[in-house]
Amino acid sequence: MWSKKRINVTIVDSNRKSVSKNYDGHKVIEMPSSVPSSAKHLFFSYVLWILWIVKACLRCPKLIKSDAYDAILAPNNTLPNIVVAYFLHAVSNVPLCVVVHHMDFPYVTIRAEPAAIYAEYRDARFSIPVALAKTLAFVIVIALLRRSDVCIAVSNYTARLLQKNGVLPSKVHVSGNGVDIDLIERFEAPEKQYDGIFVGRVSREKGVFDLLEVWKHMIMNSPESKLVIVGTGPDFLELKRLTESSYLASHVIIRGSCNSSELYSLMKASRIFVFPSIFEGWGLAVAEALACGLPVVCYGIPALREIFGKCKSVFFIPIGDIQRFAATVDKILEENRFHELAVTSKEFAKVFSWEKVALNDLQIIETLSVQRLKKKT
Repeated sequence: MWSKKRINVTIVDSNRKSVSKNYDGHKVIEMPSSVPSSAKHLFFSYVLWILWIVKACLRCPKLIKSDAYDAILAPNNTLPNIVVAYFLHAVSNVPLCVVVHHMDFPYVTIRAEPAAIYAEYRDARFSIPVALAKTLAFVIVIALLRRSDVCIAVSNYTARLLQKNGVLPSKVHVSGNGVDIDLIERFEAPEKQYDGIFVGRVSREKGVFDLLEVWKHMIMNSPESKLVIVGTGPDFLELKRLTESSYLASHVIIRGSCNSSELYSLMKASRIFVFPSIFEGWGLAVAEALACGLPVVCYGIPALREIFGKCKSVFFIPIGDIQRFAATVDKILEENRFHELAVTSKEFAKVFSWEKVALNDLQIIETLSVQRLKKKT
């Protein structure tokens, strides 16, 4: 979309292969990361992140000097992206725009103080060292977001959270997310093989360990129940160990990372999308599942209720209610209304357009650039 508008973009990515073909025509610079996709310890991942940040901060200033950039865009608010982007902003005085996908804090009525943030991570069953590391990262990210020129939030919930935590309302804009319906429709629907599928980062805040407990209940009522988990992350090895060392091994398949073809084929080979995540800013995986025609069972966190609350094929469960989660999945399977639910899901997913999001983001960034030029004159 931006190529059609003749917008020149320089993309810095840790893996050139991960850059979308839609970026053809733009300059892509690969800066390999030593962070593994499924590090044994999350704390170790943070150490490797720091090393990558240092490397990127040393190399990227040359890019700023080599051309006249109108804006610096951090495509998400993860620590490596926002720290490097802010550093470039500080040394070049080029305006900084950050796309904020989610913040690991469930409340918009209170400010995210360090003690409250740490308590949330401990409640999510992170170890003390990891909870401390994630709390520090959260505090740094919030501080840099306050100093950015513009924040593009993917949902109203995320926008309110930013404003509650000191980001000026005038800096916050809401855009959204999209789904590539045309791409998903290219893959034929195979025969159903799995009762449930989870797609996402394999980490405890995504509810992957709650999901194992859910499936234990499922097996009690339906001994042949099958679940497939797609994704990688810091808790991948622990999750795999827990399944392979128990009776869950014959009921839970852990696939790791998949390309688009494998991912959407697996989704369409499943009956229900299960998503017990406790921290989300929008819920892209949920939207993709709907586009594949699946009903969704998920925790009723604010962002998911905002985006998908009106969809009749999305079923919300109170956080931590394992029995109700399992009972809802079981009920959907028993009622066998999958054709009706598929129509509802696909129709709802049509509203999520990447083209619309790209145009909204571009308009926000162009406005930022115009304001910069006015200040110069």
